[in-house]
Amino acid sequence: HWKRNELRNTKAEMKTLQNESIVAFSAALVQSHEQKFGPVSASIPLVYRHVFTNVGNAYDPNTGNFRAPVRGVYQFMMHNLASASAVHPVSTLLMKNGQQVLMSYGFQVGPHFVTSSNGASLQLEAGDVVCVQLWENSTVFDSMNHHNTFSGHLLFTL
Repeated sequence: HWKRNELRNTKAEMKTLQNESIVAFSAALVQSHEQKFGPVSASIPLVYRHVFTNVGNAYDPNTGNFRAPVRGVYQFMMHNLASASAVHPVSTLLMKNGQQVLMSYGFQVGPHFVTSSNGASLQLEAGDVVCVQLWENSTVFDSMNHHNTFSGHLLFTL
């Protein structure tokens, strides 16, 4: 009997680990209305409230934070759009545990729409937090067309 119970427990543990290893999210800043964010005097967190998918529930649409459920390598992408100028670029920061990892940056002389994007694969420990911030003096714009997105997924566990 004890071997059967041990086997049952091992299978349950494997199923739990497998479910924790399925992680993917994608979200946009707004649901349907048009909204401009920035310019701001200091970098602020962006909260992507329109969630397309959130398998594993690691992304929090109330805070804009992604919290790694397991140790592994994750892929993150951010895409931005705004009516930018040389004075107010379209720029966001990808942050890991409060530290800047990378920046997306776009500007244009004259008031025209500009896009910027960037992404990275990051090795994270369980509990690490990744988010996007609007860089100081920058703007982004979103609408029902979902021009500004933040996405990520677990590539593999370690």
